Amino acid sequence: MKLRIRVVLTALLILAGSAGLARAQAFETPPTLDAANAAPANLLSGRGFRVQPKVPTNGITTRFTIVSDAGTFEALGAQTLALRETEIPAILELDQSSKAATFLEAAGNTAIRPLESAAQMLTNPGETIQGLPGGLERFFDRVSTGAQAIAAAATSSNTDVAARGQQVAEMSGGAAANALGYNLELRQLAKQLGVDPYTSNPVLAEKLHAFAKVAFVAHVATNTLISVAVPASIAITATNVTRDLVYDTPSGDLIARNASALQVMGVTDDGLLALQQAPGFTLSLQTELVDALQRLSGATGEPDVVALAATAQSADQALFLVRALRMLGRYQQEVAPITGLTAQRTIAATDANGALVLPAPVDYVSWTERVAGFAERPDLAAPQRSVWLSGRMTPRAKAGFEALGWTVRERVSDGR
Repeated sequence: MKLRIRVVLTALLILAGSAGLARAQAFETPPTLDAANAAPANLLSGRGFRVQPKVPTNGITTRFTIVSDAGTFEALGAQTLALRETEIPAILELDQSSKAATFLEAAGNTAIRPLESAAQMLTNPGETIQGLPGGLERFFDRVSTGAQAIAAAATSSNTDVAARGQQVAEMSGGAAANALGYNLELRQLAKQLGVDPYTSNPVLAEKLHAFAKVAFVAHVATNTLISVAVPASIAITATNVTRDLVYDTPSGDLIARNASALQVMGVTDDGLLALQQAPGFTLSLQTELVDALQRLSGATGEPDVVALAATAQSADQALFLVRALRMLGRYQQEVAPITGLTAQRTIAATDANGALVLPAPVDYVSWTERVAGFAERPDLAAPQRSVWLSGRMTPRAKAGFEALGWTVRERVSDGR
């Protein structure tokens, strides 16, 4: 009897090993795509920029390189590509306007140094302007939550409410300047240029602030310093309501508005501060996060989502989370109400029928060891489960997900 059991166990181990080997052999090497197959044609070139023809993938998303008169920029995914390309005309317009007599005269009445050209701002002429450290791979790794980020915010900051308010105001551009109207100049300038006043693009951010400071100190309207509006389609918001909030609301009021909405959802003071301190979440993206969560009103788990958002180290990571929530909003409109949210390493949701849905705002998924491990995560197990993808999967990746019981839906818009 013991011998028979031993033989059976040995056979099972051999079978398991063979299955694991077969699975490992089926893993794909993420390909390099032609740009024409990775993004719409209108995003591949334009006035003052072009996208390099080869686009690497990492098993989850694409990485574009934009070569422009304003510098070289990297973008993770077609969505960020579109965002960066709307910023290039604004940078070029600021460069050109900084040479005009009207601006030079206004700047001469201030102690503010002249604006540098985009090329001068790069320490290395061939340098690539990238986001802060951290790509999207982390959302497909082992399970974790945002509890550590909240704990760090709680222990590293003064618990006094007034002190916290001052700290947040300073993060949005300086309390004194905002109170005196500098933030208004910044928002008006950004609105005229069609860009985010709180942009994460370091080249654009420095130029916007330098221009706004000249207008503010010299008491000259920004529309005098820049005579034309740049015909760019702003890519910071999904709805006109959020866009108007970002442009028309003083930063301090916008911070308070977002905080109030999140508190109603059960987010603690420590959770709020952790989000406000997250390197990837600009004030605009915080506002978008609040808007996306409000559209899922009635679902539990919002504080967990905010805790995960507080761990975002780059704008790409923040955009991933905001877009995931937008995709859930579309699911709620088209399929069934969302009743619960979970946020362990990535966002997932349960609908009113008990089905699990995983929003994945990424461009190109290959069947790699990381992706396979993610698809097999026990915490994502459910009798009915689907993955909604903004891009597409390779045939091997799609077959791998479907073999594990996932329904795959590709090329889903996030509602932008």
